[in-house]
Amino acid sequence: MVYVGSEVSRLRRVIVQRPGAAHAHMVPDDIEPSSAGYLLFDDLVHVPAAQAEHDQLVAVLGTTAEVLYLDDMIRQTLEREDARRWLIDEVARLEGLSGETIRVLGSLDPVALERALVVGVLGSGDARLMHPLPNLIFTRDLAAVVGGTLVLGNASKRARKRESLLMWTIVEHHPWFAGARISENSRWVRRAGGSFPLTIEGGDVLVISDSLALIGASERTSWSMIINLAHELVVNGFTRVLVVEMPKQRSSMHLDTVFTMVDWDACVLYPPILERGGREECNLIRLRPKGGDLVVEDLDGDLLDALAGEGHPLRMIPCGGGHPLLARREQWTDGANYVALSPGVVVGYARNNRTAAAMAAAGFRVLDTEAFLTELQRDFGGDYDRLETSGRRYAVQIDGPELSRGRGGPRCLTCPIERR
Repeated sequence: MVYVGSEVSRLRRVIVQRPGAAHAHMVPDDIEPSSAGYLLFDDLVHVPAAQAEHDQLVAVLGTTAEVLYLDDMIRQTLEREDARRWLIDEVARLEGLSGETIRVLGSLDPVALERALVVGVLGSGDARLMHPLPNLIFTRDLAAVVGGTLVLGNASKRARKRESLLMWTIVEHHPWFAGARISENSRWVRRAGGSFPLTIEGGDVLVISDSLALIGASERTSWSMIINLAHELVVNGFTRVLVVEMPKQRSSMHLDTVFTMVDWDACVLYPPILERGGREECNLIRLRPKGGDLVVEDLDGDLLDALAGEGHPLRMIPCGGGHPLLARREQWTDGANYVALSPGVVVGYARNNRTAAAMAAAGFRVLDTEAFLTELQRDFGGDYDRLETSGRRYAVQIDGPELSRGRGGPRCLTCPIERR
């Protein structure tokens, strides 16, 4: 069942995508911001190292959750003829494919077609039909589950538009999503061809509780989509939505690059953007229902003030440990981007040393992947239920030098579809 009632509730099912051929087919032009084909990565990645880093993440996630691989779900979906036809037609329209290319794609089996759509090549060849999709590893942006509503991403950047089509096809046709409540706004956007300025990506959507959502108005998520979604959420049980007016810049492209929850009462936060008096202090807005409409209210204070005012006071753990220079450096390498397995058990990147030290000072046991898995087995017999009830708090540190080249951390790399 699709349901997320909090950022830190126990993780039960999550979608990931392992780095692979899409990254191996990137070339220097793909990482040049001035290039028309810019694919939003800062550098070419060493694929075997990126895979090893990702495998660490999956090993930790697998201690509590069923881990679903996106490429498997794509192939399973493409076994349906109606799904194949719709997706090929939509991709052809998006990418401007020729009639001959459409015919070739239609003749492929599900495995070969998935490779063509994700890597952009046919078989073992190197000639591009279309650009690869290296950002597909950041599954968080493909969808967001808010309470019992599945909100499909509508990518703002050309490099990620095809990803939105892939995820929509899965949600419409894969048996796992049968019966899921898909956002009516998502349906409307897809019927309109995804070309309207109603963009949203899951990195901007956080679920504080089953009645309070937090959304970033960033360079990737538009105000028009936020307003439409807020109308829908209040119909489905949410009593208010807080909106952070983000700087429109790559370093903080999503809200979760500067704020994530790590326990019921704690968060990791990047002070220059989200703390009162910060160098790039943001405005906070509250949306709440009144008489069948939405009331829009500007809020005084910073994000922590706003959350406390809504009954969710949080202790702030500063990205970079409060050091101004290191905060900027570690925010760039996703120091504020943690994902929770359960309350007080989270995963981040090991490279962000000062943030990890701040986590330790806040009472978290900071361990690498191997040490965490060893301790889980030694102290709890491998039983995550026993770990959760023990009250111990963990900040598991995975390696991330290669994965972070795409500007995404462990939260970005995961799309939770069930938390309980």
